[in-house]
Amino acid sequence: MTEPAKLWGGRFKSGPSEELARLSRSAPSYFRLYVEDIAGSRAHAQELDRAGVLTPTETTTILAALNTIEADVAAGREQPAASDEDVHTFLERLLIARLGPVGGKLRAGRSRNDQTSNNTRLYLRRTARELTAALLDVQEALAAQASAHVETVFPGFTHLQPAQPVSLGHHLMAHAQSLQRDIERFIDWDRRFSVSPLGAAALAGSAIARRPDLSAIDLGYSGACENSIDAVASRDHVAEFLFIGATIAVNLSRLSEEICIWSSKQFSWVRLHDSYSTGSSIMPQKKNPDIAELARGMSGTIIGNIAGFLATMKAMPLAYNRDLAEDKRALFETIDLLDLILPAFAGMIRTLEFDTARLRDDAPKGFTLATEIADWLASSHVPFAEAHDITGAVVRYCEERGIDLAALGPKDLAAIDARLGPEVLDALDLDKAIASRTGYFATAPDRVREQIERFTKVLAERRDWALTPLQGSAFSSIPAQKKGTEAS
Repeated sequence: MTEPAKLWGGRFKSGPSEELARLSRSAPSYFRLYVEDIAGSRAHAQELDRAGVLTPTETTTILAALNTIEADVAAGREQPAASDEDVHTFLERLLIARLGPVGGKLRAGRSRNDQTSNNTRLYLRRTARELTAALLDVQEALAAQASAHVETVFPGFTHLQPAQPVSLGHHLMAHAQSLQRDIERFIDWDRRFSVSPLGAAALAGSAIARRPDLSAIDLGYSGACENSIDAVASRDHVAEFLFIGATIAVNLSRLSEEICIWSSKQFSWVRLHDSYSTGSSIMPQKKNPDIAELARGMSGTIIGNIAGFLATMKAMPLAYNRDLAEDKRALFETIDLLDLILPAFAGMIRTLEFDTARLRDDAPKGFTLATEIADWLASSHVPFAEAHDITGAVVRYCEERGIDLAALGPKDLAAIDARLGPEVLDALDLDKAIASRTGYFATAPDRVREQIERFTKVLAERRDWALTPLQGSAFSSIPAQKKGTEAS
């Protein structure tokens, strides 16, 4: 059956114009929510059974039909028709085609308002786990590189100027830690929005589906929303999800910028693997960091989605308004872009080859060991304000003579300030400088190893969360398809 099923129109003398129909119809990508819509229909069928609207036999029949419909859509045997206004219309058309009038009973006590809110929440709860798994792959690649480069000396920067030498492993773990907070945001988001809107109907709640608390458990939620109007009208769960997506994109973009710099010929600190870089159509010598550049560029689109959606929401009166359908446009683009970026990014990080010798040569350039002089003076009971000035004088002395700190001798030090004993030269050592910073979160190799060990344990816990599916009787065993199906 491909005849359209209409969920509204009884009070209209004519159907919608062609222009309205085109504007009103869901974008093809929205039909990916069929998995969640069917799960909601299973839970609602059980609710109608409790309410006596469905007989036990009718409930069993509808549930069986929903199972076969899900299997058929997943396998591509059923697809939306051009006349299906949205995923709800598509699935009701299939249900009525298979069951006749019994299939039409399922609409009692619910509205597209609570259906679409429920679909989006379920989809995002599943997607949060899938994106977390992909983020974990990036983090594991960073942790592996960090483990291999705990002892590698790296030029640390502030203001994009040489600052102090650090462990390369420590620098890479800084990026891994920022992504860890994004995962924590997903977990916190999931806890906050583990409440079901199903049963709110249009806005006032349902006179038929009166046990939304039980439907919530069937759908793997921890409970039902507190307010039926808020259940269908709120979209802060969407805005917050978009914000998390934007912070992920920003964090990846920052690392992307560094990879673009590090892999440039002027730096040559890292080599990209051939399989994770591209060439030029005119310049045969080129090897471009396209993954880093695309991630950096796509971050702008993802940031735009949260800004655009907040603008959509800012003047939205209660309760449901059709404007809210724009949530899926922003969500799906953000999710689809992250789906593209994260696997490629993990592969790029995993296959990076660092030029450790060049990093070590570059690490002391720009007087990055100057702080060691100031620290040595402070340890010798010179007030740090004076130690800072003395160290500045050392740098100025070197600049005027076109030398670096390694060229200084005891006579040079004595000429600058009598408090600069020859022992200070022993402090001007890259490995000693890094090893001396032994605070809990500092760059000393032993501390970095401990950090990686703690981090790895947390990754295993987060992997368990990401791989644990939502628990509820309304879900089938059919694997969910992220992209879903598109219209024929």
